Amino acid sequence: MARFLWGTVSRAGTPRVPFRVGEVLVGDDPFNGRHVGTVAVIEAPYVGLRTAGSAVGDVTFYDYRQLRYPD
Repeated sequence: MARFLWGTVSRAGTPRVPFRVGEVLVGDDPFNGRHVGTVAVIEAPYVGLRTAGSAVGDVTFYDYRQLRYPD
């Protein structure tokens, strides 16, 4: 019971990321630049994008607030 309550309470402080794995997004960040890619990893509040021209296993992480859907 204590484990269940701890898991519920610890998740309450993490932000909800409005994206799902596999969605195509545009990430715009002054340090990483602008990249179009698919969501590969979600570790709130960060989202990892896998871009088309990158090496296998290469993921660029963005804060979820810096991501948007392509036009």
